[in-house]
Formats: sequence, structure tokens, C-alpha cells
Amino acid sequence: MKQDARAAAVALIAWAWCAAPLFAQDIYTPIPSGFDFPADEASQLKLRDDQDVSGMRRHAWNVWAGLNQPAAGGGPIWETWFRSADTFRAGAGPAAARRSIRRELRPPRQHQLPGVAAAGQSLMSDVLFNRETHEHIRDNQFHQQQILNAINQGFPQGTPVEQREIKDFPREAVSLKSTWWLVKQQGITPMPVWDNEPTQPVAAGNPPRQWKRLVGVDPSRQQIPADETTELTVIDPVTKAKTSHPGSHVVSLSAFYSFTLQTPEEIAAAQRSDTTAAKGDHVVLVALHVTTKEIDDWVWATFWWHDAPDRGPFAADRTQNVPGVWRNFLMDVAYSMDTPGEYDGTPNACYNPWLEARFPNGLASNCMTCHQRSTWPSGSFLPVTRGALPANDAFFANKTKLDFLWSIGFESQ
Repeated sequence: MKQDARAAAVALIAWAWCAAPLFAQDIYTPIPSGFDFPADEASQLKLRDDQDVSGMRRHAWNVWAGLNQPAAGGGPIWETWFRSADTFRAGAGPAAARRSIRRELRPPRQHQLPGVAAAGQSLMSDVLFNRETHEHIRDNQFHQQQILNAINQGFPQGTPVEQREIKDFPREAVSLKSTWWLVKQQGITPMPVWDNEPTQPVAAGNPPRQWKRLVGVDPSRQQIPADETTELTVIDPVTKAKTSHPGSHVVSLSAFYSFTLQTPEEIAAAQRSDTTAAKGDHVVLVALHVTTKEIDDWVWATFWWHDAPDRGPFAADRTQNVPGVWRNFLMDVAYSMDTPGEYDGTPNACYNPWLEARFPNGLASNCMTCHQRSTWPSGSFLPVTRGALPANDAFFANKTKLDFLWSIGFESQ
């Protein structure tokens, strides 16, 4: 049977991690040596200043490979890291990281802001930190609003706006944002796939429910003919309109990193407004934001699953050390809010379709530009803009910069 390259690529890299159990006893595991982390700061700044996109991408893929090395109990090492709920817990912090991601999933926070949340919310998300990030927040008490208030009120009169900031995170710090999709245990579950083909004007936003193409995820078979297709029918949760998608590519659950819902807490976390979760259903990882403090403004890499992972510019420069299902992800990376500029001369764009495409102008956004607005008291990342704000921009007046981490302002107690 003839196989197209897209389906064959997915079929060939099915991975035994696809049905990850709870690894409650796994100990915290850092990124091992040999994956260019943390990279020499001068070398990373040279990549930025030379606008060496291939060099930036190779570094991001190397870090990705390190993050997804298997932990002692199975699954990627980043799942042994600290959940935001642990880091921002009131009172004494946890003695060790916990594998509690299953019960702490929730809609992405940026989708819950006033005027942003949309009916039919289908995504689940969590934020994780490595030990250096977790300890920096806890040791400096950035998890407490009263401390943040004291810092913000404690700057001497006339302190320049650009100097109103918290203590920088160490260069080894890493922050992650995971994004997941529910797959029913029976039948074929439709899942949107981003092909960089907007169905609406960029200014209107392009939420996943309006993407042009779907794949069907079949959890009943480990091996599926590479060219198998089916007709998928979906009902728009907002308009209730029914749409048919003939010729949709069918993929196995084994093409994803996933876990199976077991406990009431997991099931409750996976409930969607348009689908009811149940014991035995599956949750698949569709996107992961990765940011590392290897340079002052952090290195920003964002990954999303695709059934044609070896096609196009977002597949470029993938290193051979990326293992298994983690080769099924595309990636974009940013070291600067401004460079390299886009084809039309505008500042650099870098976004994750699962998280940013839904916003007006989200397809023209830059994750660094958004995170530069992370302040206490918390501001807003909307409207979407690109390019660095001046260090003394009025937006920062009477606020404290939080070293690019929205989690501090959103999660502090």
C-alpha cells in the first residue's frame, strides 16, 4: 500500500511512552548534561545578534531532547518537576516535586481572562518549573502577594521605571507550559491540526475550533495504515453548526505522549465544556512552551504536535537526539522581540497556535513581547503587539517587572 510521507513519519515514531501512568514516586530529575543546557550566555547572545536562526533552532531542539529524556519511572523528565500549584502554595512549600499534573490541569490561564474565554473550551494546561525556578520563587517569597506589594512600594521615590524589577532568576531556570487535548476511549476523536492556514482574518483571531483541518485519533489500534482517512463530523460549540471533514487523516494514540484518566480528580480536571470526560479516556499532549533563562530576556521555544512533523520551516534543524514521539512536534524560537524581522519589515513573530492563534492578531504575536508585560500589580498582555516596549514605557509606571514570568502575578497567594 502506498504511504505518504506525512503518515509514514508518524507511524514510524510511535513510542512506548504513549500511555504514561502516574509516576508518583519519581524523584526530581534535571536536564542531563550533553544537551547544551545551560548554554554559554555569550554564545547565545551571538546567535541572537547574528540573527543565526539555524543556530537558535538547533539549540532549542537540543534542549527539547534533554527535557524529553525518560525519567527513572518512565515518561519525560519534565514531568518530575514542580507544578505551579506546589510552587505557589500558601504556607510551607513541598519537600519535593510531585507527579500531580493529572489533577491540576485547567484551561490555559490566558484563555480565562475577561473577554477572552470562549465557549467550547477544549484545552487543558499546566505550568511547571525546574528546581532553580521553584526555589528562586520560594526563597524570595515571590509566591506571596504581601511581599510583592512590599517590593513594589519599597522603591525610593524617583526610581527609574527600568529599575523597578524583582531579582533576576538564575541562568539555570526553566519554566514550562503544557497543553493537552481529550481523546475518548471509544471511537475516533477529532482533533484540530494547525497548517498555518488562517480561516479568518488575523485581526479576528483563529481559535482551534475554526482551523481548516482535523485528524482523527484512534486509541484502539497501535498500528494504522499510513494513508488511512475517514470523514469526521464536528459541531461548533458556539454556532452549533455541523461541519463534515472528509478525507481526514487517521492517527494512532501511539503518535502522542498521553496518559489515561483513572482518578476522580483527573476526570474532573479533564472535563470540557463540549465533551464529558470519563474513566478510561485519554489526554494527549499537543503543545509545550519552553523558556530558559540562558540570556537576560530568556530563550523562548514553543512546540506543537503535527502529523507531518518533517515538513516545512518549523521542522528545520531538528537534531537527531530528539527521541520517539517528541519528533512529532514542530517548533519556533525567539531570542529577541524585534529580530529577525518578518518579510514585511515588522518585528519578529513567534507564537504557539494552540495558545495564541485565538486572539485578535495572535498569529502576529511574539511570546517575549507578551511576557515583557508581566508586572506586579498585574497588567494585561492584550492587545497583542510586537516589538520591545521602551524600558521606561508608561505601561510600567508604578509597577514591578517580574522577569517575564506571568505565573508570579497570576498565581501568588
